[in-house]
Amino acid sequence: MLHDQAHDHTAPTDLGSAFRWAVGRNTAYVIVEATAGVLTGSLALLADAAHNLSDVAAC
Repeated sequence: MLHDQAHDHTAPTDLGSAFRWAVGRNTAYVIVEATAGVLTGSLALLADAAHNLSDVAAC
């Protein structure tokens, strides 16, 4: 069986409210974490905020 025949890779048209809620919460967490990183001078917090931001942007 060919790979393309096994399953479909197209994105669903509606991801649902749970997905939107999760993206919103992660976005808020990025803002809080980046703010804390700037205020405390923590490169670890800033790096994790950037990582989470890239995850949110990929959605």
